[in-house]
Amino acid sequence: MRGPVRRLLPALLALLLVGAPGLLAAPGAAAERHAPAVSPVRSSSTPRSLVQHLTVSWDPSTQRKVYSKNAVVPGIGELALICKGNATMIRLHTEDRGLETQMWLQKFEVKNEHNVVAVKTPRIYRWAHALDDGTGGTGYYAAEGLNQRTPIENYSSGTINGIISQRPGRNLPGTAFAPKPVTSFELTWFWNGFRHPADYRSCRIDAVVTTQLDTRAGITWRGSADAVGHDRQTTSIPGFGDLTLECRDEVDPTGAAQTLSITPAAPDADLYVERVTGEGWVEDHVATRTYAWGETVPATLGPVPMPRNGTLRLRLRVGEAERWLLVSSYDVVNNPDPRLNVCEVAAAHYAR
Repeated sequence: MRGPVRRLLPALLALLLVGAPGLLAAPGAAAERHAPAVSPVRSSSTPRSLVQHLTVSWDPSTQRKVYSKNAVVPGIGELALICKGNATMIRLHTEDRGLETQMWLQKFEVKNEHNVVAVKTPRIYRWAHALDDGTGGTGYYAAEGLNQRTPIENYSSGTINGIISQRPGRNLPGTAFAPKPVTSFELTWFWNGFRHPADYRSCRIDAVVTTQLDTRAGITWRGSADAVGHDRQTTSIPGFGDLTLECRDEVDPTGAAQTLSITPAAPDADLYVERVTGEGWVEDHVATRTYAWGETVPATLGPVPMPRNGTLRLRLRVGEAERWLLVSSYDVVNNPDPRLNVCEVAAAHYAR
C-alpha cells in the first residue's frame, strides 16, 4: 500500500490548499465572493477641495506588491491604508499630540453571520480634559484594525465611513486658534486566502479621501464659559444651501439643544439621515429618517438632533443634484464641574 498512498499525497495536499469540503477554509471560495466595487470618484484638486483616490491592490499575479499607501490629510498629517498578511488597518499620524485629533468611523462588516456596525474613535491627544496635567495621552499615531482575529482571518470584507478633524487640546478654549480643514473618507476592504501560502492570497483596499479646503464646518467649545458665543455656526455647501450646526450648553431630553439643519438653495429638496451610534447589529444601531422641505421649520430641512456620542451620514438632494455629508458629534453638558463640559462637532460634505 505504500505506493498508492505515496501517489495520493499530492492530491490530498492539493485538496487541503484549495479547500475540500470539511477541510481548511478555502481561498478558492473567493470565486463565490465578490469584492466591493471600486469607487468611480477620481482624484482632483481645486482651491475648494482636495480629492484623493487610493487603492492598495495585490494578488498572486502582482509582480511588485505594494502593501500600503498614504493619503495626505491637509494641515493634520497622513492616513495610511495597510493590507499585509499579518497586518490590516487604517492608521492616522499627526506631528502634534498636543492638539485634539479625532478620526470618527462607521465600520460595517459581518460578524457571526450578522451585519454589524461599530462607531470607533481613534484619537491622538495629550490632554484628556480641561483639568488634565498633560502627562498622559497617546502617541503620534492612532489606528483601527480591519481584522477581527489573530492570526488574521482567511477572508474579510467591509466598509468604513470616516471623518477626521483637529482642534486645540482640551486644556485650551475651543477658539484658541483657527482649526484645520475637515477630511472625510469612504473605504472598502476585501482580502482572501490569508491563512494559506502567499500564492493564494489577495487583498484590496479602496478609499476616496476628501478635504474641504475653503470652509470648515464644526463647533468646538471647552467649558460652559467658552460656549457663550461659540455654540452656533453656519457654513455654505456651494450650490446646495447653508448648513447650520448648533451645540448649546444645555441639557434638553428632546435633543433640541444640539442640532443640525440645512437651508436648501431651492424648495425641491429633502435630507436623508442615517444616525449611527454604539456597536452591534445594524438594525439596532442605525436609525434612518428623511426630512422634507419645511416639514418642521419653514424653508428648512431639519432640525436633526445630533448624537451625544456618535455620527450622522446624510444625503442632501436639491433638485436633481445630491451631496453627501458626514458628521461626528460629542458633547458633555451635564458635568457637575462646568469647566468639564465640552462640545466637539465636525462636518464635511463630499461627492461620491
